[in-house]
Amino acid sequence: MHKIAFYLFSHKALYTFAKETITIIKSAGMDLTVLSGFIIKAEACFSDFDKALTCHDVNPFTIKINEADSERDQRFLGFKNYVEACSYRKKKSWQEAAASIKLVIDRYGGDIYRMSLPEESAALTNMITDLRQEPHAKACNTIEATVWLDELEADQNQFENLVKQRNNQDTSDSKTLLETRKPLITTLRNLFKMIELQQQVEASDALNALVNHLNNLITSSMASARISKTLSERANVES
Repeated sequence: MHKIAFYLFSHKALYTFAKETITIIKSAGMDLTVLSGFIIKAEACFSDFDKALTCHDVNPFTIKINEADSERDQRFLGFKNYVEACSYRKKKSWQEAAASIKLVIDRYGGDIYRMSLPEESAALTNMITDLRQEPHAKACNTIEATVWLDELEADQNQFENLVKQRNNQDTSDSKTLLETRKPLITTLRNLFKMIELQQQVEASDALNALVNHLNNLITSSMASARISKTLSERANVES
């Protein structure tokens, strides 16, 4: 059985792969008694993951939160680039102030906007807190960057408010994507391992055909996942 790099799968790619895997196995045209327990477990984990993915996609706050995240990213990049530009001003006081602010930005990461949402929130909150204190507050006033910081803080607060609203509204018992993804991957690994062991113990034409079918699925799915990851990384570099 071919190896599977599950970490390459996006949530939707994993959903498609798991669904096709279960369909292929159940339609193999062979006695699945030995695998029945593993199939039932995989179907249960897939159902949980399906519900989590659906909840994530249809949640009205998802779009709002993504838009709010984009807004705070734009404010951060504007603030960062403005400070960088001010470091080239002729006045030495502006150069020194910009350098002081830049140290704070670098401390939390010039690529904050590429972090996961919770990590970005923590980094921005702490960075803004530091910049509101002396001597950094004075440095912001010196280069007239306070207005940029005000807008960044406002957008950061807007993002956090939306997250709180979503969390307060979500009273369902459904698990999150992260809570359901790992169990699904584990059950799929176990299912593939059992099929592989069964082939080693008692190979048959039907079982060999099933393994070949699954290997073809793995090969095509891995190729698509690697292409998607490459394109995503390229987009991040160019952004």
